[in-house]
Amino acid sequence: MSRMNVASHLSADEIRMKMQMSTGFMRFQKWLVIYNVLVDPRPISEIAKHTGLSESSVYRIISEYNSGGPDSIETLKRMNPQAWFEHAGGLSV
Repeated sequence: MSRMNVASHLSADEIRMKMQMSTGFMRFQKWLVIYNVLVDPRPISEIAKHTGLSESSVYRIISEYNSGGPDSIETLKRMNPQAWFEHAGGLSV
């Protein structure tokens, strides 16, 4: 996958504040993805390696943020175990 841009819903400082105030590792990781794309745009594969997520998860997080704004990050969806492993870049069950 190639590069993606994030919508300008929030500034880099606002995203950094969201990261610092986030509760839960998954929410922090989502903000980390958005922050990385905003301040250091590079291929999705590199952002996936840096954040420990699969490329498809990085792509999904960016897409959801672009269409749903910050609320898409704050709302955690329930994932079945297989989806969680894919999100975390691990092996499927």
